[in-house]
Amino acid sequence: MRETLLPLSRGGLMGLALTATVLLAGCMSEGSSTESLYRQNMVSETALNAQIMSDRARDQRCQRDPARRECGPRD
Repeated sequence: MRETLLPLSRGGLMGLALTATVLLAGCMSEGSSTESLYRQNMVSETALNAQIMSDRARDQRCQRDPARRECGPRD
């Protein structure tokens, strides 16, 4: 009788096959999708940086003039 080194049930074998398929598909994706993800990341970072700069500018305006409408309590 021969022993297997990696005993897998049918469900475990299916999960392993699915994982291998996903990893292989990820490795075979085209470079254009990588570029697209890079561009999307850059857009997201730019929007976040713009929001941070806007918040800092509002804080500075409120420090100079606390009576501004944008500095008061929000309803």
